[in-house]
Amino acid sequence: MKFYLTTFFIVLPFILFTCIVYAEMDEKEATASAPLSLQKERRSFFPQDFYFDVDAIPPEKDEGKKFEFHGFFAITSPVKGRDDDSQQPSSKFLEGNELVLWFGKRITKKLSFVSELEIEEGFNQFELETFFFNYEVVSDVLQIRAGRFLYPFGIERFAEEGPFNKLVDRPLPSIRIIPGTYSDNGGMFFGTLPFFLNTRFKYEFAITTGLKGPEPNDVQKLWDNNSSKTLGGRIALECFPGFEVGSSYSRGKYDENNKRDIDFLGADFQLKRGNLEIRGEYITSRVEQKAEEGGDYHRSGYYIQTTYRYPFDLDYLKYLEGVLRFDSVDPNKDITDGNEADRIAFGINYSPIKQVLFKFEYEVENEPGEGIHGKSFVQAIVKW
Repeated sequence: MKFYLTTFFIVLPFILFTCIVYAEMDEKEATASAPLSLQKERRSFFPQDFYFDVDAIPPEKDEGKKFEFHGFFAITSPVKGRDDDSQQPSSKFLEGNELVLWFGKRITKKLSFVSELEIEEGFNQFELETFFFNYEVVSDVLQIRAGRFLYPFGIERFAEEGPFNKLVDRPLPSIRIIPGTYSDNGGMFFGTLPFFLNTRFKYEFAITTGLKGPEPNDVQKLWDNNSSKTLGGRIALECFPGFEVGSSYSRGKYDENNKRDIDFLGADFQLKRGNLEIRGEYITSRVEQKAEEGGDYHRSGYYIQTTYRYPFDLDYLKYLEGVLRFDSVDPNKDITDGNEADRIAFGINYSPIKQVLFKFEYEVENEPGEGIHGKSFVQAIVKW
């Protein structure tokens, strides 16, 4: 662990700043001669199509406009199953519906603003998911972000929104170990560096207010409850276009007295080749706890997901997509308490037009004490 932290916070920043001058010179030379499609690819962050990105708004397109505005409305309903305490919002009709509004503006060529508002829980809960300013110090090589943003851990955060999530439910580890929707207040710097043999090295480092600690059988809490700060981030290597492997780490105090630590360690990968996509993550977490409360305990979980999209050039049929995912979670590895779960899910997505998406999902879950049981859901999404 000490070696990992040393690498994360000392060696990699040193590599970053020694490469900045070289990278900026290389970018100026390459961008001037590269075709437009390649220039756009170099400006994109992986995975490119998972989120609303103000960097995708060219300055010339944004001239004369106040804001770029997007959003979606999702309606979700269970077909088979029951309301339970599985922490899966799709198992409850009203709680599964949400309206998400995104707006952003490229203020200058280097400075941009992004904000996202989520309205959910039967339209009774309003949450400001993101609200930050982004400044490009050295183009894609070094950028600074300040405000409220998605914490840079793993890759599920890019795909948790309805239009980008290939299934209706989200992976169990991203709910019960670390929130895939985890937004926090603070600052971060990130970027992409040219690496050896045409590969690219990516980094994200953040300092934020942090998370409140969990109960062993509960989901991870989202709010902060102390004055301590949390440090962490993600590093990744894009081995070739469409294939990336990464690792994430986060550590901070979670109790009101700023004495006990909670840390997260993760590994992820994603492969996109044509219409095929394979992605997965492993997450583990250690929670410090008093001896009289049971002592320290560990949590872990993982998922792997495969999708294949078959495009059609027909009216009212843009594509069909098949999805298969397996996930597993253990909120407390030191005991067997019935909160462990394994699940396999199948899904079919159908898009009649570009702005509309229909999903069907059937999942089989195995939980100790409950046996094997199945659920199915449907979801309709309208986006703009």
